[in-house]
Parts: sequence; structure tokens; C-alpha cells
Amino acid sequence: MKTLAMTFVALLLLTCLTASLPLPAEAAMVSTQEAVAAQMLQEDRDKVRDFLDRATVQEKMKVMGIDATLAKSRVDALTAQELASLAQRIDTLPAGGALSTMDIVIILLIAILIAIAV
Repeated sequence: MKTLAMTFVALLLLTCLTASLPLPAEAAMVSTQEAVAAQMLQEDRDKVRDFLDRATVQEKMKVMGIDATLAKSRVDALTAQELASLAQRIDTLPAGGALSTMDIVIILLIAILIAIAV
């Protein structure tokens, strides 16, 4: 019994000493521009996803035969420039939510191009 206790204490001590060793770490400077660009990219992606969640947009996609879940999943494949362009276009839409035919065509064209490319 005493040897079992001594073995357990030795293993516990070894584990504690091993766990307290310093581990290597990496650090890098992140510029303000990079941080802002990453934040803007995420905001644009969220804006496009929110837009695709609108009932009117989902109805139009359904009428045109585009799967809404597929279109939402393709948002992650968009480049930063494409996301910024779409987010800017969404910002210029009428506040009442009425979409012009041109707005629908542009959004669906991008969704179709992404579906074909991926």
C-alpha cells in the first residue's frame, strides 16, 4: 500500500512539473488596417447573409429556382471585393424593402456565378 501511494505521489509530482514547463508561443503585430479590413469583411458578410434571410429575397430566389440555403452557403466563397460590392448595393436599396428587377438580377447573377464557380 505504501509503495502504491509513493508511486501515485511520484506520478502526480511528475505531471505537475511537466505541466508547468513554459510552452513556446508566437506573437505577431497586427496593423490597424488589417484589423479594420477583417472587421469590415465580417460585417459585409453578415449584411449579405441578413439580406438573403429576408422573406422577399427568399421568395424571389424560390421563383427563380435557386436554393436559398445553397446561396447562403456560397457567401463564404465570395472575395472581399465581391462582398463589399454586394454590401454597398444592399445599402443603396430602398428602405421599404422593395427590390427593383435590376437589384434582383444582380444579386441572383452573383449567386449563380458563385454556384457555377464552386
